[in-house]
Amino acid sequence: MQSLQIIDLLLRGIAVGAQLGLGLALVRSADQRSLRIATLLFVVSNICFTLNGFHPLRALLGPIQRPLWLVQIGGAGYFWLFALALFEDRKLSASGIAPAALLTIVGVIGQYGPRVAAPYIWGLHNLIGLLLALHALIVIVRSGRTDLVEARRRLRVPFLLLIALFSILLSAVQIGQNFGIDAPWYEPVNAGMQALLGIAGVAVLLEARPVLFGVARATEASDTAPPPGAETAHWLARLDHAMAIDRLWQREGLTIGDLAAAIGLPEHRLRRLINDELGHRNFASFVNQHRIAAARSLLGDPAAASRNIASIAFDLGFGSLGPFNRAFREATGVTPTEYRRLAIAHSSPNLENPR
Repeated sequence: MQSLQIIDLLLRGIAVGAQLGLGLALVRSADQRSLRIATLLFVVSNICFTLNGFHPLRALLGPIQRPLWLVQIGGAGYFWLFALALFEDRKLSASGIAPAALLTIVGVIGQYGPRVAAPYIWGLHNLIGLLLALHALIVIVRSGRTDLVEARRRLRVPFLLLIALFSILLSAVQIGQNFGIDAPWYEPVNAGMQALLGIAGVAVLLEARPVLFGVARATEASDTAPPPGAETAHWLARLDHAMAIDRLWQREGLTIGDLAAAIGLPEHRLRRLINDELGHRNFASFVNQHRIAAARSLLGDPAAASRNIASIAFDLGFGSLGPFNRAFREATGVTPTEYRRLAIAHSSPNLENPR
């Protein structure tokens, strides 16, 4: 029994070391505050999960064990937040933290609520975690069509496998604990899987770290960047004409394939052009840049004050009001309705960022 515990502790040490090293490297590399915070929350929750799984260590942790447990039970929510921040460039918001908060609340109720209801409450907790993992999978696959970062596109398949393994491990451990599984092999196997996942995460993410987390070249100071070559300048001009003059951004459901066909450039080269030269990490942000600029003009125009927000959104190429509201708020910090009220009140149709 003691030898199993030693193996268990060794494997958990490997897992924590890999997770800690990966987390520090990614947090230092991330250029966006939201991604840094999401990465930190994900890594810390993973470490808490690993430490709390070793029973002899719980007694040594003493009063520290309870805060670690609180962080651990929201782990699936932090994982979901990390996946969306990494692959969809999602900004940190109350709605992004809500799933982890919900998991924490449900877990506390399951732990300290009526004993008779505990299995059902923890079952709900596991179900929420699995649904979050499933949604992360869907988002990662869906956003792959508009991703302009080639390394991030290649990373999707191994990352999807890690998500699946992580979700299976988390669910298996929690279900086993709920049913009182206490076989001698249970904890060492659990620790071994966590160590393997930690090492795999290091191998998958650190290799592509500079491209995934670094600032795009076009966002660096323009006075020190070399001018684009003649061919690149030609395609940039074609692209600008298609967006500014032909206003292709108004097409609902515009894809990067549609735009590539319109300007006569292969899709993979258009991805590199928009990412390398214009600094956009996904196609949606590139298109929405034009749409939001037009929306600001319309919403700040007193002559267009009678138009409802939904009709403006549809005219700008958004398929529904929800994505328009979300994109507009991310760009300006306020909702379209609030922007219109402030812009017209200040008689400034070109108000840039009323916060």
